[in-house]
Amino acid sequence: MDTIIGIIIGALLIWCGYLVWYKKTFFFLAGFQDFSEPVNKVKLARRAGILLILIGIIAVITSILVNWFNSVVGVTGILVLIAVILIIVSIAADQMGY
Repeated sequence: MDTIIGIIIGALLIWCGYLVWYKKTFFFLAGFQDFSEPVNKVKLARRAGILLILIGIIAVITSILVNWFNSVVGVTGILVLIAVILIIVSIAADQMGY
C-alpha cells in the first residue's frame, strides 16, 4: 500500500512539473505570484518544471526501492532537499535576470 501511495505522489509531482514546464503555470510554486512576476517565464518554467519532474521521479524510485533498502530514504531526502534549494535558486536567478 505504501508503494502505491508513493507512486501516486510521484506521478502527481511529475504532472505538476509538466504543467509548470510546458504550460508555464506557476501557481504550484508556493507564494510565487504574491511577491514577484517572472522576468523570463520560459527559462524559469523550464528550470522549475525539470526540477519538479526530478522530485517526482525520486519519489517513485524511493517508493519502489524502500522495500528492499531501508537506507534509501536518507539519501532521497538529501536529493529532494537539494532539488528544492535549486528551485529557490532558479527563482532568485530569474529575478536577477539570468
